[in-house]
Amino acid sequence: MRELALHVRVMSPPRPVLEARGAYERGIAVVAASVARGTQWIAERIADAEPFVRGHALRVADSLQVPDTVYESALGDACEAVCRDLLRGIVVGRRTALADRLADGLRRDWGDAEAARLLPGCAPETVARLLPGLFHAVTGWKTLANRHPRTVLDAAEQALATLPEALRAPWWSRYAPAVAATVTAEPLRARALLERLGPETMPPRLRKHLGDFAVAAPGRLLRLLLTPAWHAVRRHRGLGPGVLRTLARKQLTAYE
Repeated sequence: MRELALHVRVMSPPRPVLEARGAYERGIAVVAASVARGTQWIAERIADAEPFVRGHALRVADSLQVPDTVYESALGDACEAVCRDLLRGIVVGRRTALADRLADGLRRDWGDAEAARLLPGCAPETVARLLPGLFHAVTGWKTLANRHPRTVLDAAEQALATLPEALRAPWWSRYAPAVAATVTAEPLRARALLERLGPETMPPRLRKHLGDFAVAAPGRLLRLLLTPAWHAVRRHRGLGPGVLRTLARKQLTAYE
């Protein structure tokens, strides 16, 4: 590959010859195209049937400024695997306007699961509009919450507020990862949601974020640890040394 990078700019274009051969040669061709900044050739391969060719084309498409219209056209007749790779490319490339434009049609044509994959790439307004109806279909909570933590918490709060208390525990069993993914960015709001609409016992997925809660509001965490819902955390030694040191340090500082 190093030799290819050194010589591809001065060689006569090798891609037509390589393209006519097998998967290995086609893989070399897509790398050669990216080195030579062959935008048009790369644009024509972002939905290629060969996974390596498609994947490499998608990785360099943003740096080569492949236009949104190419993605839009490629999605028109893509199979499921290609569709998912294209959606991932749209999200990773932060093609927000394209994601917003595609979201409703994608949901109509491909279903909730595929539309949910596109949400991290959408603008906050689009996520706020669609997430309540797609909450059940989201699987990549970390990516979505990294970009839209407040919107995720808004949707979670809205869903919990409409449920009778008896049904909140099943909701938390299924969706605790959604709230857990927001804690780093929004520890106070996540803790407040747990306090106000949380289950009877602390969800295991949230216990590893006790350090975030301790840093953000140590006094509040201490009070919560005395409630029945958080009793299991104390009983099973869920407070690690780091959390205990943070709580002790903050409380000692308060008395200075």
